[in-house]
Amino acid sequence: MSEVQIKRIDDIISYIPCVEHPLSSDIGIIRGEKHTYLFDVGSSFADLDFLYSLPESTVIIVSHFHRDHTWWLTKHHPGEGEMLPDDTISLSYRPIRAEKIYAGSHIGHYTPDATLVTERITINDGVKLDIIPLRTSHARGSLALMVNDDFIFLGDATYPCLGYDKEPDYYNVQLLKDLIEQLKSLSATRCGLSHDHRFVRPKNVVLRQLEGVYNNRDPKSPYIRFSSPIK
Repeated sequence: MSEVQIKRIDDIISYIPCVEHPLSSDIGIIRGEKHTYLFDVGSSFADLDFLYSLPESTVIIVSHFHRDHTWWLTKHHPGEGEMLPDDTISLSYRPIRAEKIYAGSHIGHYTPDATLVTERITINDGVKLDIIPLRTSHARGSLALMVNDDFIFLGDATYPCLGYDKEPDYYNVQLLKDLIEQLKSLSATRCGLSHDHRFVRPKNVVLRQLEGVYNNRDPKSPYIRFSSPIK
């Protein structure tokens, strides 16, 4: 495996960038006094050595249930999902270790032992962490992670629901309105957006883009059709 690339945001926060083949989310890394905290675990083989090297005291926060964010939380075999039949890392590789996993609803079989988050949870570990449920169009049970009231990992929360059968992606008007109001209410000034090569974005820029989409809604429709995500 190639050496994992870790990008530093500040003295406390860093992340592993996303990749496209296989589709794998960014992985947020926050260093507390007692624990290391991960926001998502991705699905890239390149990240496995790093993930396996983390202590059992690691705490994981899962942004939502899509497999590019959750893949290494369960056991998989060659030929499953995005893995090719000739993958030879192991015939059966173990899930990564964690002392605790926080997840929203609709997480399914990926995290059967997770602590389900239905309202805001605050953790103080030499760093202040707020795990925040978000109402989003992209996925039910989405969570955000705000660090020291300033930086917030949003995962895919700003993106539309994926269209199927050649239908365009779309936002639910009410959920988009709720998300905009939630983001406005939070003190964070910077956001981390998964699958975005720029990753760190000013929150006011993200809000301006979301509001632009919302302002183009059709009063007669509960949905806003959209061909590309907010990035």
